[in-house]
Amino acid sequence: MKRWASILLGVLISAATLAYALGGQDFSKIGTELRTARYVWVVPTLLLVLIGLGFRGMRWRELLNNRTSFIHSFHIMNVGYFFNAWLPLRLGEVARAFLTTRLQPPLSIFLALSSVVVERLVDLLSVVGLVVVAVLIAPVSPDFQRGAAVTAALAVGGILVLGLFAARRSLAHQILGIILKILPFLERLHLRQVLDHTLDGIAPLSSPRRMGLALFWSALAWASSVVAGFVLLLAFYDDPNWIAALLMIAAASIAVALPAVPGNVGPFEAAVILGLNAGGMINATHTQEKAFAFAVVIHIVNVGSYAFLGWIGLNYEKVTFGEVIRSARMLVARRNQESAPAAETPSERGQAQHD
Repeated sequence: MKRWASILLGVLISAATLAYALGGQDFSKIGTELRTARYVWVVPTLLLVLIGLGFRGMRWRELLNNRTSFIHSFHIMNVGYFFNAWLPLRLGEVARAFLTTRLQPPLSIFLALSSVVVERLVDLLSVVGLVVVAVLIAPVSPDFQRGAAVTAALAVGGILVLGLFAARRSLAHQILGIILKILPFLERLHLRQVLDHTLDGIAPLSSPRRMGLALFWSALAWASSVVAGFVLLLAFYDDPNWIAALLMIAAASIAVALPAVPGNVGPFEAAVILGLNAGGMINATHTQEKAFAFAVVIHIVNVGSYAFLGWIGLNYEKVTFGEVIRSARMLVARRNQESAPAAETPSERGQAQHD
């Protein structure tokens, strides 16, 4: 039931955001913008996307404590991005976890999933950094400023808390012990073992050197994304600006986290238009139809890149699409079973009635 509710929510969000993105537009003008675009700029954009993904692969390898090679972290990460871009329910993270268990030596599922959590927090912090840079370079709307401040506080707070637990494992176990005393029925979930695996995954946060390298690779990755966005803007605009590129990439990165139909159709286009508008790229000279046409092209470039590189990753890891899907679903089902309260045995029910 939860699965269908999530899918339905995604459909509703996609429909609402797509209606916003297309509201009041002339479809013939969108077609004209798409026909007259200078698609030669797609080539350097694709190269920059590849470079950025390479930096992200280096970052994930660092977050995995260098327990695998760059080539494996790069391909497995791309498979995860491919699954997230084309399938519902964020199966990409679970696919990544499954593929790390096939490495030699294999990595634990919890290590992979915990590293992805840290990766998401670092990305969140990076997105805030993009907005802060945009605010410093040129004035943006107060809504962007307030949103950036709240998001920055959440991201920094999350990293600090995880870093504290990574550095002081005993503190994390003490807190869990208190929780289990208050809620003893949680003992059956084996939370101490889960906590140990999770702490292994966030271990890089306790190392200034590792975390510094992760932030370094992240900065390079996001810089590549912004430059790629700016270069692709040249396909539609003679005078793009860096503020629009910064805000567009930041807004789109937040939008892809929303539940939506496969491909994130709707939220992505709406976010790109919102970012371009905040950056002053929608005005009397540049119409919203041009912005929407650009949003469609950059979306195709992104999901097309993920599909191609994900397919290469599957072949390199010698695994089929169907095998990853089946294994990812089994992992999700197993996690749901482990998190569900265990059913009472007849003797337990009898003892309860006797009491």
